[in-house]
Amino acid sequence: MQVQLAKDPKEWNTIVERSPYSVLHHRYELCAPGEGALPLIIKEQNHNFLFPLRVTPLFKSFRLASSPIFYHASLLPDSETLYLVPEVLEKVTDFLREMRVDYLSTSAATFLSRQHATILNSWFKKKKASIQVIYAHMIHTKNKTFEEIWKRFRKRTREEIRKAQREGVSVIKIDTVDSIYKWMDDIHQCNVSALKRQGRWGAYPDSYKEVFLSELVSDKRLLGEHYNIYGAVCRGHLIAYMIFQEYNKLIALTKAASQTEFLAEHPNEVLIAHIVKEACERGFHWLQYTFDRARHDEKIPSLYSSLRMFKFKFGFEEVPIPIYRLGLTPVGRMIQYLYSGKQYFITRSAYIPESVRAFYLRLYAPRRRRFSVFVEDTIP
Repeated sequence: MQVQLAKDPKEWNTIVERSPYSVLHHRYELCAPGEGALPLIIKEQNHNFLFPLRVTPLFKSFRLASSPIFYHASLLPDSETLYLVPEVLEKVTDFLREMRVDYLSTSAATFLSRQHATILNSWFKKKKASIQVIYAHMIHTKNKTFEEIWKRFRKRTREEIRKAQREGVSVIKIDTVDSIYKWMDDIHQCNVSALKRQGRWGAYPDSYKEVFLSELVSDKRLLGEHYNIYGAVCRGHLIAYMIFQEYNKLIALTKAASQTEFLAEHPNEVLIAHIVKEACERGFHWLQYTFDRARHDEKIPSLYSSLRMFKFKFGFEEVPIPIYRLGLTPVGRMIQYLYSGKQYFITRSAYIPESVRAFYLRLYAPRRRRFSVFVEDTIP
């Protein structure tokens, strides 16, 4: 079994397209470019595994390797060869130690394959890794009709959607660069209104029209058909939008914003109903609307309780996603312990008065980076 640094984008993406477990962030153009990228390909006879990692320094002396955890882009088998996973992980961790990497962090997308997740979980437990569980909020759309899922919406929510549609709220798909330019003024106004509502006006880059436009256009050109903006339109104006990444079995929201003065028109509800219908009709297995670090039936409250209430009225369910943190060296094991403690304090910061929570919220939300999931921006 050989562990190599992948250098052929075509070979890499061929494996991604063949694998039943792939997500968008497994693709070479997303995981390989940039500083610290470490796209590993592991070959065993006629089988291939991909592990899209990125190495980042900590205090200039230590090195941390992680996969795109919040995008479910973990170790990827090219087929159903799951029995090789433990051996692959042994080879990868040996390879990382030779590169003087101290710490490995990755995850298991349980919604793609419970068997795969079970094998990963067993291996990391044997290695005494720290395991943190986050909860992806998802609707299982595989082999479901829109009418079946529509019945799971709360009665009042269905009534609000029908009323909004009668009053002229409709959904458009902004799926070209030209259409992004066309609707950019309204998109920016949604950002401005949402940021002011959340007390975050001035946040970068959402507050800056030209910068945000540049990012939207760049993302669309890079991801093409896999990146689309859906807008709720009323009387000729776009009053809310949601951005989705669409690939293989998963359609996942990455950002949303809406104008406060039009919230009574229920544009966000109309958008969710439209996306659920799209997911069913286009054969996606799962629709994801971000995640939470606490379960709704736990004693620990959510940091975003209003957002969670919004999602659950559509029938979104909590799917556990384990995150593994493994120290590869003595220093790495200390880092593993410290990161576990950080997660403990973050999840429990919901008990702290809101005036004191700002610091924890900055830690809780993923830091700004390309294609990151903005939990705080998706509050309707």
